Amino acid sequence: MSGPGDGTAPDRRVGELAALVSAITAVVGLLLALFGVPFVGGSPVNRSVAAPVESPATATATATATATATATWSASAVPTNSGSPSASDVPEGWRRVGEPALTVVFAVPDGWVRRPAGAIQSTWRSPDGTHEMSVKRDTSYGATPREASVGQLAWYRDTTASSMAALKAVTHTTRQNGKDALWLEIDYHWAGQTEPRKRVEVFVAGSAGHVYQLLFDTAAGPGNRNLATQRELFATARAHLLIDRNAP
Repeated sequence: MSGPGDGTAPDRRVGELAALVSAITAVVGLLLALFGVPFVGGSPVNRSVAAPVESPATATATATATATATATWSASAVPTNSGSPSASDVPEGWRRVGEPALTVVFAVPDGWVRRPAGAIQSTWRSPDGTHEMSVKRDTSYGATPREASVGQLAWYRDTTASSMAALKAVTHTTRQNGKDALWLEIDYHWAGQTEPRKRVEVFVAGSAGHVYQLLFDTAAGPGNRNLATQRELFATARAHLLIDRNAP
């Protein structure tokens, strides 16, 4: 006959075995976690089950969208014209003009009126007086776009000479006629007036130490409504500016 506690021995052994198995499982789980191996049906180490895991297609789409957004922002912040302007027909509503004395050919919107010619520039005004365009060839400030832009900007800042006041300027690097160029952007108003204006101007080196300047000066108008038109005019004129040319 067995003693009072003998009947519980098998149960004790089963419990001890179960405890041992649990301990081994815990150790194995700890080792797997340390080596970064997930349990089957579990989530990878340091990643929430709720966090989506990008597939290669999703990752590619995300990278493409980011690159596109960056390129769009960059292009809109600082517009460029890296190629040589076309000698083909100008767009409808524009006409080609040649200034042999300045060795330059450019495009002007139809209906714009030429102002009295100067020795170093040709200036045109829109019928309503909102926009003015000038093409200039000069050696006054130096033979490079940077020298010319610095000298021209210094003259603009002299209100006595230029009649420009409250001037704020930003300079961008760009390309024009296949060359390195500078693009100057100026917000100002005429001295004695308060109407805001904007001037955009590109400087590109020509031959014999000359620097060409193409500019548009515009009355901003209520809500700056005229500046979108100015950007379009400037872009078209840049695309059809032919320097060191005697005839169309």
